[in-house]
Amino acid sequence: LWFGAFTSSAGTWLQEAALTWILYYLTHDILYLAILPVFSTGPVILFTLLGGVIADRIDRRRILLASQWTQLTCASVLSVLAFMRAPTMMLVWSALALSFVTGCAQAFGGPAYQALIPTLVEKKDLPNAIALNSIQFHLARVVGPTVGNIPFRFISEQLLAAAISFGINSISFLAVIVALLSLNVRYIPTGG
Repeated sequence: LWFGAFTSSAGTWLQEAALTWILYYLTHDILYLAILPVFSTGPVILFTLLGGVIADRIDRRRILLASQWTQLTCASVLSVLAFMRAPTMMLVWSALALSFVTGCAQAFGGPAYQALIPTLVEKKDLPNAIALNSIQFHLARVVGPTVGNIPFRFISEQLLAAAISFGINSISFLAVIVALLSLNVRYIPTGG
C-alpha cells in the first residue's frame, strides 16, 4: 500500500507541475496559474471535513477506490485532450474543471486513507505507519515534479510532452488501485 500511495501521490504532483507549465505555455497569462490552485485545492479545503465524516460511516477501501478511479479518469481525459491538441481555451477550461473534480476526489480519498492506516497495523506500530505515510507524501512532492518535467526536456512539442506527463499520472493510479484491491480489510462501522 505504501508503494501504491507513493506512486499515486508522485503522479498527482507530476500532473500539478505539468499542468502549471502547460497552462502558462498555452495562455501566457499568470492569472490561470493563480486560478489553478483554487480549482485543485479549493475542494480539498471545502469538502475534507465531509470526507472525514463519510470515511467514518462507509467502507474506506471503497471510498479510496472510487477516489482513485475518478482521478485516473480525469488524468486520462486530460492526456487525451492534450494529445489530440484540443483548442486552447477548451483545453484550459477542461484542465481547470478536471482539477476541480480531482480535488473533490482527493477531499474524500484523503480522510479515508488516513482512517484506513490504523486498521492495517497493530496499535504499537501505528506511529511508524504514520511516519512512513508522511515520508511517502513528502518524497512524492519531490519525485513527481522531477519525473513530470522529463518529457518537457526531451520533447519539443509541449502539448505532446504534457499528454505524456498526464498519461504517466493516469497510470500511476493503477499502483494504488491494485494495492487497495489486494487488501483484505473488513469494514466495521462505528456506532452513531
